[in-house]
Amino acid sequence: MNLLWCICLVTSIYANKAYSTVVGVPVDAPAEVSDSIFVRFIHDFQTSPDALFDWALYGTGTQDDQEKNTFLLEYKETVYIPEENYGRITTDIIVPGFTRIKDIKFEGDVIDEKRPIVYNPGLCVDSLKINNVPGFNRHFNIDVTYSGKLIEHGWGNIYIIPIDTTHSAFLMDINIKYGWFFNLFINMKTYRNSVEWRVNRYMNNLKRVAEEMYAEEIKKGK
Repeated sequence: MNLLWCICLVTSIYANKAYSTVVGVPVDAPAEVSDSIFVRFIHDFQTSPDALFDWALYGTGTQDDQEKNTFLLEYKETVYIPEENYGRITTDIIVPGFTRIKDIKFEGDVIDEKRPIVYNPGLCVDSLKINNVPGFNRHFNIDVTYSGKLIEHGWGNIYIIPIDTTHSAFLMDINIKYGWFFNLFINMKTYRNSVEWRVNRYMNNLKRVAEEMYAEEIKKGK
């Protein structure tokens, strides 16, 4: 359990003209349950990406503390293009009291290196769950290839780390090199409020859903 809580961290740095964040969250659920949550994320990303805002990306548009809302995101459309194997999020970005930049598009992919998940709208997500695997480390690449004025390049990884038979952790690193226009607005404080906070919220959303699923399995006696 000591290792579990050592993984609870949020940290960001700026180096080589890019901002980097590492977020780790302990999960009161075994690794196979945490794995199934991210499988569900990829499945929704490919088949019904708007559904992600009901759970994985829930509450990432704005913060309760208005003083921290350097940028607001107003999500407009999310689609997946199976022929090109990437997703696209269209959003307005609002700089409160200054401007609204309309229809910023994020395009990118999410790849599972160890277990490719092929686009299949009729797939039963539960059939992808890994069972009885004593030790495994899931590794996913996330690559934002285009976002107009906002990001020159964004990339990252997410790991699902087994701790013991009933505990695991999500660990994510994300790196962002902003385009020249948004560099005018960004420093470490605004980055932490606009990006670090959203990454942490996303990771805790995954944690919450994994723990809810595991609690339900225990209740049913699985």
